[in-house]
Amino acid sequence: MKRDLPDFKTQAAKEHARLDSEGAIRLLDAGRAWNLAPTLHAGGAVIFPHAGLEVCGHQIAAAVHACLDCGAERVLVIGVLHALTQELEEARVRVAQGSDVTQEPSWGVQGSGLDGRQDWRDEFSLLNFQFLWQEEINRRGIDGPELVIRYPYLAGGRPHILPGIEELQDIVRDAVVVATADPFHHGIGYGDPPEKSLAPEVGGL
Repeated sequence: MKRDLPDFKTQAAKEHARLDSEGAIRLLDAGRAWNLAPTLHAGGAVIFPHAGLEVCGHQIAAAVHACLDCGAERVLVIGVLHALTQELEEARVRVAQGSDVTQEPSWGVQGSGLDGRQDWRDEFSLLNFQFLWQEEINRRGIDGPELVIRYPYLAGGRPHILPGIEELQDIVRDAVVVATADPFHHGIGYGDPPEKSLAPEVGGL
C-alpha cells in the first residue's frame, strides 16, 4: 500500500515540461562551474542531491558532465530508494530500531534487468539526473556511456552484506560511480517544529 505522500514522479515530470530543453541547457551550462571529471577518472565518486531542478539542477548537471567528460564507457548510478509504501517504511523503521535486516524481504539491490522486487519503478530520486543526461547527450549528438542504475535498500551501514553487492562490485571494475543522496534530513519539511529547525544558509544550496 502506498503511503500518503506527494506524487514526486508527477511533480518531476511537470518540472521537466516547464523547463523544456531551453531551461535544461541553462542548468547544464551552469553545471560547468565545477569540473568533476578528473575525480571520476582518478577513481573517486561524485555525489549529488535530488531536490527540485530549480534548486539543485546545476549540481546534478555537474555530475552529468563529469560522467560524459571523464572518458568512461560505463557509469554506475546509485539512487536512493525511498520508503514510498507502508511495507518499505515499516521495514525501514524496524531496521532503524535494531531488528535483523537479513529477515526483511525488501533488503537488497533493485534495478532494471534484475529479478525480484520492483519497488524502484515508483522511485523518483534519479529522474532529474536522467532528464539532464538525455538533454546533454542529445545536445552533444552522442549515445553516451552505458548507464547502469541501481537502488540499494536497507544498507544499514553494512553494504558489504547487502544482497546484490557482488554485482555492484563487478560493475565498478570497469565503470565510474555517481550517486544521489539526501545531504540533510531536517527542517519543517521533515516534520521538525519551527523552533528546532535551522535557518537556511545565505544563498541556499
